Amino acid sequence: MGVSASGRSGLSMRSVKSIFIVFAVFLGFAVYFYGPPVTPAFRSAAAQECNEYAGGNMRSFRLEWTSGPGSSPHWRCWDARRPEVRAISLGWWVDPFS
Repeated sequence: MGVSASGRSGLSMRSVKSIFIVFAVFLGFAVYFYGPPVTPAFRSAAAQECNEYAGGNMRSFRLEWTSGPGSSPHWRCWDARRPEVRAISLGWWVDPFS
């Protein structure tokens, strides 16, 4: 138990630890669901991989981050020149270091 100069006790160490754990869990969920599309390195790596899939023409590919109930978050890529072909999933992790 902490000692206070005014005689009141503030947050206990247990409360601080609980608040930190809740904050870390929320941060982890936010990074998992929304981290890759807002990170420039991940976004450009996904765009580069999608461009290669579409034949190297920067105007013919469409890239989309899909995140929502019922599906795991992932990059979706499709070639606009071939609309009848379904979009492919690039997955959550697209290597920005390659």
